[in-house]
Amino acid sequence: MTEALDKMKVEFIGREESVQAVAAACQDTGEVPERYVRPKMDADPLIADAEGYALPTIDMSRLLNPESSEEESAKLGAACEHWGFFQLVNHGVDGELLGQTKADVAAFFGLSPEEKSAVAMPPGGMQGFGHHFVFSEEQKLDWADLLFLVTRPVEERSLGFWPTNPSTFRDTLDKYTLELANVTEQLFRFMAKDLGVDHEALLGTFRGLPQCVRVNYYPPCRQADRVLGLSPHTDGVGMTLLLHVNDVQGLQIRKDGEWYPVVALPGALIVNIGDVLETPYLCRFSSKHPYSAQLRIYVHHSPTLIPRLLKSSERNMIWTFK
Repeated sequence: MTEALDKMKVEFIGREESVQAVAAACQDTGEVPERYVRPKMDADPLIADAEGYALPTIDMSRLLNPESSEEESAKLGAACEHWGFFQLVNHGVDGELLGQTKADVAAFFGLSPEEKSAVAMPPGGMQGFGHHFVFSEEQKLDWADLLFLVTRPVEERSLGFWPTNPSTFRDTLDKYTLELANVTEQLFRFMAKDLGVDHEALLGTFRGLPQCVRVNYYPPCRQADRVLGLSPHTDGVGMTLLLHVNDVQGLQIRKDGEWYPVVALPGALIVNIGDVLETPYLCRFSSKHPYSAQLRIYVHHSPTLIPRLLKSSERNMIWTFK
């Protein structure tokens, strides 16, 4: 477990000034510091209103219903194979808990810089409040702040980095991440069923390994067309569940050389099966909203090396386990 966390620290080499502070400092002029300005380059087109486009939607209640489980499991397999992303509805997470989670996260990021600094990431640290990943002095920075916490196993938590303002934050996050751990386990069971592999063998690779939460805050930017909230990337984990905190959209998924916008369904979780299941798709966050802040909650479930449970020759699909 400790070794797994040490490997994750590679992504958290350095820190810069809070983007919220940068945004406040340049509010009058609207000029974004050069460190955040992306060079103009040819980019894959964004399909704003692609006819017939819709991210697959998977209904957990249909997966759990014996009468519809087989059909919905096939839809789940197709979503993983062709997209690597899907929206999960009727997932069983209580609506009041979702609402409280959103409220607590929004309240934390609404605190003053001094109050948020109480849980700031230390130099070389991994958990706490800070800027996105910084590898060198030359790199362009993402227009986003984050709060990163290890939530499970419980004994790996560093509670000194867990906010106490609002007072409900810790209890809410504990309940929310437990619910999402259960949702993740159920999804892997149905994925294994669709692939025809032993679900216990798959689940065994995740048990006892890190579950982490990353909350991203994208401040408003008057030069939104010159910055990116989150650079194009794939998730190097087993599964990520994303919850939109507010109604401001921005998630884009790259498929077949084109970027597709994702409009989150009310109450849905957006699921990314990650790099552990081989998918060729990237995601990014656009900062196209100059006057609206965006908040997202990611819950990552990280495995160790996954055994190849299904040989590619056994089934013609692009999301084999490795």
